[in-house]
Amino acid sequence: MLETIVGLLILIPLIVLFLYNAAKNKQQATFVDQDTIEFIVKGGKLDDVLENIDGWHYQQKNMGWLYVREANKNATGKLIKGSDGKPTFDEKHIQVSNAIVRTGEVKDTTGAVLGMNKKEKKRPLAELCGFYWVSVLYPLWKIHKFKVVHLRIRPDTAVPENAPIEKWLDSSVHNQTGDTTEETSLLWKFPRPVLVRDVEFLDLFEASVLLQNNFQIVKPQPIVFTYRERFFSLLEQVIQAAVIDYLRKYPGGYEAFIKLGVTGSQSDFFWEALDPLNYGPRGLIEEFGVYLIDSRVVQIQLSKLDDTAAKALKAKKIAELEGDAEVMKAEKHAKAITTVATADAAALTSQITATGVTTEILQAKFAVDIARLNIEKADKIKTGVTWVEGGAIQINK
Repeated sequence: MLETIVGLLILIPLIVLFLYNAAKNKQQATFVDQDTIEFIVKGGKLDDVLENIDGWHYQQKNMGWLYVREANKNATGKLIKGSDGKPTFDEKHIQVSNAIVRTGEVKDTTGAVLGMNKKEKKRPLAELCGFYWVSVLYPLWKIHKFKVVHLRIRPDTAVPENAPIEKWLDSSVHNQTGDTTEETSLLWKFPRPVLVRDVEFLDLFEASVLLQNNFQIVKPQPIVFTYRERFFSLLEQVIQAAVIDYLRKYPGGYEAFIKLGVTGSQSDFFWEALDPLNYGPRGLIEEFGVYLIDSRVVQIQLSKLDDTAAKALKAKKIAELEGDAEVMKAEKHAKAITTVATADAAALTSQITATGVTTEILQAKFAVDIARLNIEKADKIKTGVTWVEGGAIQINK
């Protein structure tokens, strides 16, 4: 009995150590990091999807419900805006298969139950510490490794002033052979920039637009097994085509678009140009397995061919600002004149009321005052003028 206990005390730490090293080295087991996804392959075929996402799970056998946001539109297809001028939207659930969905009961906006997203496998260690058992038959069963082309936006401090817009991008492709980094996991939610070059607007300006897009993985297989290294280039082409089509038709052209200010998930740009890409049989969710959460313009730069036009646009803006300043100045001057005139009129009314004199007498008095002012001006230019008693004017020759 004692020997058994001693044996177990020795064996258990060895098993724990073996499992830890196996998981650390991605062999017979694995640790899946928080908010990431890994894959078990049997030979070269997908065997299982391993996710570590609080409140979410991978649902393979049964159809699941995916929560998305849908913009409110009127009968003509125009966005319905809130009191703040921003688009409004409602919660919506769509059915998906082989997807990562939120665990639990699914209800619509009225509270009616649509269905249940229920975990198909119970994995206590996975929920506790992200530990998954792979197989004792390593390397026949193993964690899949795949190549990813990383693309990031550089921080402002790393980009020289007036640098081409391409300099804002930092890629893991370091040479012309297209080498990429090898990964064992995917981020459940990830950012991905897309550069749209030389878009021609209605006002004939040409500009390149850099977008930062935020995606959520719904179906992991297309990314790693269907499109592989080509996934991100194909995804970028879909985004680019939609942006080009939208901006080419944008009312008011380039100048109107850059005045928008907001271009993220609270803007017409996202809901009209990009959100519709998510849905349909060939949409981003079904075809590429990702849901585009939002997108915003990071940089917009006129093409070199439009340098002259850019200067003209700047000159126009300066002229508008100067014109506005002159208008404000004129308005202030007119207001001052009106204020003085109003005060003089009030004073005249007061004199008539207080003294009982007629307006003809006061007009005569004003004529005398004006004459006196003219004489004072004449004195400054050395003209010989004498004021004669009784209000007459005598010019000294």
